[in-house]
Amino acid sequence: MKIITENFLRWLMGLTAWMRYLVIALIVHAAILFGLATVKIAVAIPTVIAQFTGDAPPPPPKPVDDIDPFAALRDFDYNGPTLGGGGGTPGKGPGGIPTAAGTTPTEYKATVLTKDAAAADKTVGEVIGVDVGDTAGAIARLQGGPGAIDAPTMGLGEGRFGTAGVRGPGGGGFGQRVGPMRAKRISQAGSSGEAERSVLAALRWLKENQKPDGSWDSSHPVAITGLATLAFLGHGHTPDDQEFGPTLMKAFQYLVSKGPQGNMYQHAILTYALAEGYGMTQSPALKEPLQKCVDILIKSQQVKKKDALHVGGWRYTQTSDDSDTSVTGWCVQALEAAKLAGASVPESAFEGASKYLWNMFSGGSFGYDKPGGGFRLGTTAIGILCQAFMGQGGDPRIKQALDKLKNEKFEWDKDANWTVYTWYYQTQACFQGGGSYWEHWNNSFRDALIRKQAADGHWDYPPQSKEKYGLAYSTSLCCLMLEVYYRYLPTYQSIEQKQLEKRPPGSNLPTMPKLDAGAKS
Repeated sequence: MKIITENFLRWLMGLTAWMRYLVIALIVHAAILFGLATVKIAVAIPTVIAQFTGDAPPPPPKPVDDIDPFAALRDFDYNGPTLGGGGGTPGKGPGGIPTAAGTTPTEYKATVLTKDAAAADKTVGEVIGVDVGDTAGAIARLQGGPGAIDAPTMGLGEGRFGTAGVRGPGGGGFGQRVGPMRAKRISQAGSSGEAERSVLAALRWLKENQKPDGSWDSSHPVAITGLATLAFLGHGHTPDDQEFGPTLMKAFQYLVSKGPQGNMYQHAILTYALAEGYGMTQSPALKEPLQKCVDILIKSQQVKKKDALHVGGWRYTQTSDDSDTSVTGWCVQALEAAKLAGASVPESAFEGASKYLWNMFSGGSFGYDKPGGGFRLGTTAIGILCQAFMGQGGDPRIKQALDKLKNEKFEWDKDANWTVYTWYYQTQACFQGGGSYWEHWNNSFRDALIRKQAADGHWDYPPQSKEKYGLAYSTSLCCLMLEVYYRYLPTYQSIEQKQLEKRPPGSNLPTMPKLDAGAKS
């Protein structure tokens, strides 16, 4: 080191004065930079202590193990998006959070959480729960031009075949089918966890037994596919659903491809399914096919009838010159759903249908193709339901008809003829009646129907039934019966409640229970 220093100094002294000053300056600056690079700078960080004055500190979060699986039945203060959410604003949930028509956050999704039917028996919350953290919420949905449904695409928005904002107050008649709104209806209207599990098992059976072309096996495949589609929609499922979305996609592809039908039973049920599908998705791929089907229903209703009593109704074909209550029932349901969905339906269609049904009424019953004709349970239930949908539920004649239905009980082994078909209408008619009419029938049919469900989720026909349209028919109708609590809200106040409100002051008549405060008069 001494030799190096001496050599450096000898070299340095040999330089000119200015060069020596320059070398020394460079050495000094290099030393300063090296020193700065190696010095550690310490900063004192003050300790901040949070203090609560007046209020206690917030409680610690619940451990994961304490989550209540039944909370969906009791706690409806949910600010996530739902299908309309009952909030009354198109495309908005109850907390103002957009639904799919306005970019749904994928971390929220009201859905069925369990893929295995057996596992679903563990908890009600699982069936009706709200899955927070479902990153697959925005899965493939279909987009296509009117009259066709093309290949799946990804994303959210009104141009997609998937969940969209539902129109009008309460989701335009569909918002109560999902999430906490469905949970509230289950609690209010008299359903049960067992009923929801039964519905889920039935939907899984339908999913497993769908044919590759999207239909279900039957001698009338278009109508039965329409009924199965209605069963999925009735439980709040749409083509963007994680479990049942592909099933609905194929079903809609099949229905749209079949287009208008000559048989009015099939055509009306096809229209009904397209109407609910469009109402719950606002898909352009369904809009024009739906309107075409609606237009055919209107044109068929206007065909000149040979009997003046039949004006305003429908029969078996588009050119039938007579009418019957059974076909008319499906046509009215289809047009009502189409109206809710936003399709163009003239008010005159409902006025004509209502007038026809009143023409068939006599002695407290709705007849099949002539007034009354003795009590017919099925057609009387059809008349009640359709008149309720068309705003006639408060008519005193409806109470007469409901009083006749109140004498009927659900008897699986004794009821005959068109058994499941009749029960389908009887369930909806009594639900619309509310009060003791609904309590009586709900207590009679709900648990008895659940007990008759097969282990794999389908329903066989009752032993005396003449219906032979395949298991998808019986399973779909039974499933729709157990969805009655939330498919549509009651369209009018309980008939019995209205009668009591008109009683003279001071009357000591007993007060009848009122099932749903949300029913409109």
